[in-house]
Amino acid sequence: MPSRTELRSLLASYLARHPAESARLAPVETALAARTAPGPAPVTCSAVVIDRAGRVLHVPDSPTGEGLPGTRPETGDRSPLATALRAVHEQTGIPPADLCLTPQYLRTPIDIAPGTGTAGGPIADLRFAFYLAHTPRAEGSWRPAADTGLDAKAAALDGKAAPLNASALIRNSRGEYLLHLRDMREGIWAPGCWALLGGGHEPGDRTPEDTIRRELQEEAGIVPERLETFLDEELRDADGLTMPVRIFSALWEGDPTQLPLTEGVMLAWFPPATVPRLRLGGETLDLVQRHAHVTEPA
Repeated sequence: MPSRTELRSLLASYLARHPAESARLAPVETALAARTAPGPAPVTCSAVVIDRAGRVLHVPDSPTGEGLPGTRPETGDRSPLATALRAVHEQTGIPPADLCLTPQYLRTPIDIAPGTGTAGGPIADLRFAFYLAHTPRAEGSWRPAADTGLDAKAAALDGKAAPLNASALIRNSRGEYLLHLRDMREGIWAPGCWALLGGGHEPGDRTPEDTIRRELQEEAGIVPERLETFLDEELRDADGLTMPVRIFSALWEGDPTQLPLTEGVMLAWFPPATVPRLRLGGETLDLVQRHAHVTEPA
């Protein structure tokens, strides 16, 4: 169940993007700030699912109005976004694996609609945008974004899934690969595992190369002279969403023990033959072996 603190953070992020809506959402802000209110704040969470033609998925008898799949949070929901994903699956049959985040909004709402103000009713409906990562069989109909009243906010959403995360296969002249031991902490991808350096798209990133260069600099102070695209692949994030990832390769000859590591536990070089003996996250082993195969001397 989302806490009031989490909801206030989402509202603040939303208003930073849409300051002109402060007056419209003032009642929501007031309700979330009420410290005497018992339990989690009563909200609903909806999904704006956009296909490759820019149309929005509508469901009949939408519980939250506007024809969008949505529902109230339940105990097992790890976030408001997870609640919206559950609503999509329950009401249209589309699993999270057939959806991905949009680069424009990521995990922040595309819209927040204030509640009706009736006793016991939700104080707001938080609406999250998703693209189709694959073509699913869905219950419902696809309609123009104007039918949701979100045409202005959805105008920049073309429905085309693109790499939002980027990782780097960093290799030295000895053929070793630089791997990152991740924190053993709940809520992060592959906790306690060795993985590639990298991370997620942020609003200032124009391309996946911008993302990986920023992540390498922020996480470890690495500034490779040259990055090459190795391949694009799909992973699953903590919510089960498809996560398109671009994998880059780079040569680097430094000492990882001297790097200003800001995330994770440590960095170390490993020859390809040692990598299978490590506890690895995601597709790390496959990526290292595939890259080693194509770069080994003929």
